[in-house]
Amino acid sequence: LRYTVGVSADDASPQPQQVSKDFNLLSRLESQKYDMSRSEQRLAKVVLSAPEAAVHLTLAAFAEAAKVSQPTAIRFCRRLGRSGYADFRLGIAQATARGAHHVHREINSDDSLPTLVSKIFASTIDTLQMVSQHLDFEVIERVVALVANANRIELLGTGLSSVAAVDAHQKFMRLGVPTNLHSDGHLQRMSCQTLKPGDVAIAFSYTGRLRDFQRTCEVVRERGAALIVVTRSDTPLAKIATETIAIDTLENTFVYAPMTTLIAHLTIVDVLATAVVLNAGSDRVATILRLKRALQDEWLIDPDSEATVTQ
Repeated sequence: LRYTVGVSADDASPQPQQVSKDFNLLSRLESQKYDMSRSEQRLAKVVLSAPEAAVHLTLAAFAEAAKVSQPTAIRFCRRLGRSGYADFRLGIAQATARGAHHVHREINSDDSLPTLVSKIFASTIDTLQMVSQHLDFEVIERVVALVANANRIELLGTGLSSVAAVDAHQKFMRLGVPTNLHSDGHLQRMSCQTLKPGDVAIAFSYTGRLRDFQRTCEVVRERGAALIVVTRSDTPLAKIATETIAIDTLENTFVYAPMTTLIAHLTIVDVLATAVVLNAGSDRVATILRLKRALQDEWLIDPDSEATVTQ
């Protein structure tokens, strides 16, 4: 899905895109809204602020709510891969039926604790299911191959996205490959300047739109190393990556701390680390076991035994 930058939706000609209708339409709206024209952003806001109500809007009401013309609303629907407004409403209905509307922005100040817990758990479950359904397994296989054969692995992340980078660092260092992690953005860029062909950098970003982080990742490509990004699809960061693992959650990370997105990123780390280990040779498995036993004397029980701790 692409949007023409600087061209008003009123002036642009319809360009229906071949977008899989299995892709969650609300997720696509959330991830693409910052690349849209102002008219398109207003239309997206009408839907995302109240998906269940938007399903019942007529075309005239939809256009009026966003203060755009009806032809603009129709072109907006077509840009999202729908045949028209009726098909667009169907896509929204399907998304809400799957529970995709349970997002953190629905939490209200007067929610009771049980309601709050229910919404957060529902949001997390919906996010993981949605990400799982839309993972590109060919991309995952290529990423696993890159990581498994890397001469060096650089982990990149800023702010809360660095949590996934820390987790990946702890898991991938067990492969016996030199693995680097720096919390400081300047050190990250300096370290990336030392990358070489055959090295791999894995970058985690919730929005894929941070200027300094983008520049650091560009350095990775300039050095000839492979850049794997875990972020939203069709973002500036995704466009420069060697491989992109798309995490198109519905979470509004500009308002709330990105908790469900973080869990999705951490789950991807588990998928990659487990897949790499399962495809590793005997030497790498031996390295993992050696690292595991290095701290064996710190345990109150033998981690290789079936013993359990009782009080």
